[in-house]
Amino acid sequence: MKTFECKFRQGPVVLVSREIAFTFPLSYAYLAGYLREMGEEVHIVFRNSDRKTLVKQIMDLNPVLVGFGSLYPELQEIGDIITSLDKVGRKFPVVIGGQMVSPIPEFAVSVTGTDFGIVGEGEIILHQLVTALREGKDVYGVNGVVIRHGNETISTSPGKYIKDLSKLPAIPYDLFPQDQWLPIGRWYAANCPQPHWRFEDRVINVHGGRGCPFRCNFCYHHSKPRYRSIPKMIAEGAEALDRFNGNMLYFSDDLVLASPKRAQELVGAIGSLKKPIEYSVSARFDILAQMDDELLYAMKATGCRIMGLGIESGSNRILRIVGKNCTSEMILNGLERLKKVGILPTVSIMVGQYTETKEDVEDSIELMRKSVRSNPNIQYAFTITTPFPGSQLYKLIFQKGYLRNHKDFYNIYFSTSKEWQQVVNLSAMSAEEVVKMYRKINKVYLQEKFNALGLKVPMIGNLQIALGKTAAVINNKILCKLSNDDASSRIPKAYHFFRDSTLHKLDRCRLRLEGFQ
Repeated sequence: MKTFECKFRQGPVVLVSREIAFTFPLSYAYLAGYLREMGEEVHIVFRNSDRKTLVKQIMDLNPVLVGFGSLYPELQEIGDIITSLDKVGRKFPVVIGGQMVSPIPEFAVSVTGTDFGIVGEGEIILHQLVTALREGKDVYGVNGVVIRHGNETISTSPGKYIKDLSKLPAIPYDLFPQDQWLPIGRWYAANCPQPHWRFEDRVINVHGGRGCPFRCNFCYHHSKPRYRSIPKMIAEGAEALDRFNGNMLYFSDDLVLASPKRAQELVGAIGSLKKPIEYSVSARFDILAQMDDELLYAMKATGCRIMGLGIESGSNRILRIVGKNCTSEMILNGLERLKKVGILPTVSIMVGQYTETKEDVEDSIELMRKSVRSNPNIQYAFTITTPFPGSQLYKLIFQKGYLRNHKDFYNIYFSTSKEWQQVVNLSAMSAEEVVKMYRKINKVYLQEKFNALGLKVPMIGNLQIALGKTAAVINNKILCKLSNDDASSRIPKAYHFFRDSTLHKLDRCRLRLEGFQ
């Protein structure tokens, strides 16, 4: 353990977030908001610049503490950034948190070379840690942390969390570049064109709750469910809609539609807004089955455009293993009901679940094929099952003796640059068969979409993606290097206007072909 944690520390708190893409980083916002309410100065920096620039930006701030945190796939990158900070002589402590830490805190702290790891929800714990550093108190008295002491780690007692979510802090929007998080529709138009999102969308994220009452075997579980008051959520959303001239609310967690009663309350609250808006929610098929058509029509009438639902499999046997509490028949019926009322579904299917056979995957392909033929505007995503830390599947790989420890999993996961990889094969198929079936379901999906929508829709979508990639290269390689004089500053503005107007026209053209304009 270094000596700086025992000294009186000065400087701001610096939180390092991944680059903003398709959603607002609410987790960082609540951490920063809580620290601000407690009187702390907070800076947010983003990992969208080159490593050297990022390290210099952090070092120049001379912080009391630097915090990183997110999901497991970012664990190695964050460890590399910490190593880069060490090489230039950092004299401040580093803390990590989030799903990459809480299920495996001692390992995460050791493998990244950080000083502290936060276990569980971070707002209260992070503030207590910062306070201890500022006041020169014993950091071992802060609960909810793992402390690196040389080559060992020491865990303190469980930490506090916000039990009453009505006490969540206000979101400090000024810390997040508005031109990056607000026009999410522009991001989708350039990266993932689909009828669910439109170029004009200016999206406000609203947080509905924490924890989850369900137990899907691939999911990370960290706390019992807690729900925010819907009137408070909608009041917060309405204020942000007015402040930023937004047109859409995005409820990014599963607990908004945890029951038909809560869905009804949400409909009533949104219906009372001063101006019409649209919104996106997530749900489960077993909850959807409990919602009558009248409620679904009310949701559509109040602006519900998107409903995110996790299918995960078309095999009833695998659905039981996953813990989905529904059948393939319920899934198809739910998708038909959403089509009837005009709500667009986004869904996902995984390949390679525990004991899954080729026949099980064929059931998934058949379900997908039927649903797309009925409604070609369903947006599917396909993955190969990955047993991430904190899930039942992760525990299973050690119980079954597939791997020995966390380091084995880490080494395999980060040993390849493939987009989708199989860390551990828990299925009844060979590893080659899993990849083959994964490729097959993707191929069949694209063919069914092509059969239903024709050639023009994917062609325009590909043009949008190509324009988005080209624009990113031009911005990073050319525009960012121009000087700040008046003549040079007009070039990026003119280019961005051309890029956005072209993307907008392509997006509207594609939507017309899909029957939405």
